[in-house]
Amino acid sequence: MYRSAQTLDGRALPPGRNYWAAFSNPSRFNASGLYLLRPYQPGRTPLVLIHGLASDAFTWEQIVATLESDPTISSRYQIWLYQYPTGLSYLRTAADLRKELMSTREILDPQKLDSAIDQTVLVGHSMGGLLAKLQVSYSDDKLWRAISDVPLNDALNAGPIPDDTVSAFLFQPVPHVKRVVYMATPHQGSNWTQQPLGRLGRWLINVPDSTLVEYRRLIRGNPGLFRNPGPKPPTSLDHLIPGNPVIRSSNSLRYSDAVVTHSIIGTGYQSPDRLIGDGVVPIISAHRPDVRTERLVKATHSGILQNAEAAAELKCILLQ
Repeated sequence: MYRSAQTLDGRALPPGRNYWAAFSNPSRFNASGLYLLRPYQPGRTPLVLIHGLASDAFTWEQIVATLESDPTISSRYQIWLYQYPTGLSYLRTAADLRKELMSTREILDPQKLDSAIDQTVLVGHSMGGLLAKLQVSYSDDKLWRAISDVPLNDALNAGPIPDDTVSAFLFQPVPHVKRVVYMATPHQGSNWTQQPLGRLGRWLINVPDSTLVEYRRLIRGNPGLFRNPGPKPPTSLDHLIPGNPVIRSSNSLRYSDAVVTHSIIGTGYQSPDRLIGDGVVPIISAHRPDVRTERLVKATHSGILQNAEAAAELKCILLQ
């Protein structure tokens, strides 16, 4: 079913990848993009599936099969898959996703005549849920102040800051996204990042040379601008440490009033901090008090994507 998935510029979804390589060596990963599972279908609402850490679009295979087997859902929705390298900061990836969502709308429906696109739904698993949240949130100055004590306007007036850097800290809701479903999303981070495998993962991430050069140039050119800058740019695992200023700020952002959110949370397993959840993300981190619906299912962090109760809950949300 994935053979026909393509980006709008004609790139086909690769038949399979080494998940770990895409995580640890993002400079070799060239399959980033928004892939339409079928050619654009006017009148059907885009359902964008966003994978999590050290994974790719194929993680959704069972969910996709379940959704496409339902005649009501398949007649109402068109499935798009967002694929990205997961080792780098999720803020930069979220900015890239925003560009993809905006440019795809502009190309497919420049006159904005397809009202179905105005009801776009994002479903994010794990870190993909954090990317989804940033598509429907106002960052104000909170993300910027998570890394700097200098107000952004003052920083911009003091000297040039690359557009890519600014865009990774300034978000406004994508107008045509109206619903977000979080699946096993660590809104408050996960102590898994502090375990041996998480520490090894941070050590193994190979930051692309171009990103490293840009980061060091930015630090040297703006002394005192960033709070406690390290020798390398922060990774996604750094941001996911509970209490990290970026994850804390992300969790506190305000939503667009036009957006409805839902949570599907794994339970029944103990995470490294001895809290109950899906074994990686505890319930306390996945819980958000502002969602319209919250469903707990007995499932592990990755197993939630093969869980029948989780799939049934997602179908129920999509049929609302």
